[in-house]
Amino acid sequence: METLYLLSDTRLSRRDNTLQVTPKEGKPRRFPVETLKHVVVLGSMQFNTELASFLGKNGVRLSFHDFYGYFSGSLEAANPHQSGAVHLGQARIILDETTRLALARCILNGGLHNLAANLRYYCYRDRPDLKPILEQMQRHQENLLQANSIEQLMGCEGMTRQVYYSGWQLINPELTIVRRTRRPPTDRINALISFCNGLVYSACKHELSKTHLDPTLSFVHAPTQARASLALDLAEVFKPVLADRLIFTLVNQRMLKDEDFTESPGFCHLSESGRRIVVEAFREKMDKVSLADDVRGYRTLILREAFRLQSHVLGLTDYQPFLHKV
Repeated sequence: METLYLLSDTRLSRRDNTLQVTPKEGKPRRFPVETLKHVVVLGSMQFNTELASFLGKNGVRLSFHDFYGYFSGSLEAANPHQSGAVHLGQARIILDETTRLALARCILNGGLHNLAANLRYYCYRDRPDLKPILEQMQRHQENLLQANSIEQLMGCEGMTRQVYYSGWQLINPELTIVRRTRRPPTDRINALISFCNGLVYSACKHELSKTHLDPTLSFVHAPTQARASLALDLAEVFKPVLADRLIFTLVNQRMLKDEDFTESPGFCHLSESGRRIVVEAFREKMDKVSLADDVRGYRTLILREAFRLQSHVLGLTDYQPFLHKV
């Protein structure tokens, strides 16, 4: 097991050369650090500096998510994969407006293709009324090619996504989105989108750590020191495939019940039981073999995409984003 998800209140400690997880209720479990590389914390957790040092020496990352599922921080070992050549390559692209714009357009174009692929899947089967939505999305995607700034690119992406969300209700009325709301989510679908997007971001950040890329130097989102903005770039390609398609499955198969949400006027989030169901489904999807996409697991696919970006930064190959096949 490479990634461990912790949902309930737990205490982490070192036991010999293993990570011991002691839940508030239940028996302790032990995990060998030789195979464990990422612990995603979605609830309250207690640990000490001895454990932090132990995990750091063994290259195990702790990722923390807030109440709504958004990534809020991490505890990481020193990066053993730093590369001056890659760092300079990223900086060179960012400082050249034309080069950065071309790469950002390519990344977003991949993300928009994957959004359309989600709707096309249902349109080809029993939802022909999605065709006008797809045509409208195509027009916005064509505008992406004419954009001459990062701001215009993001504007095209935002308008395409609005049209895309309007098609969800044609797949299933329970998927209806009146308006995209985030902090806080105001309804069940918005709560699912926020939570699942947070899981995708955390997965992208983890896979980026296996490359020489600097996660703070991004091409679509503004580079900052406060966040791994390159993971946000990478997540643009994979949110439609991992987060959105997972939500379709959860809703269409009625995997979530009323007790899996906590709701009040203007506020909604997943309960612990709901988070457990979503995380388990996400974990299975990450490890699932996809014959259509020719990959042994989406975790491998994200890592492959990160290496494609790295190869582009070094000038070895031109970056081509992952395009989901329907």
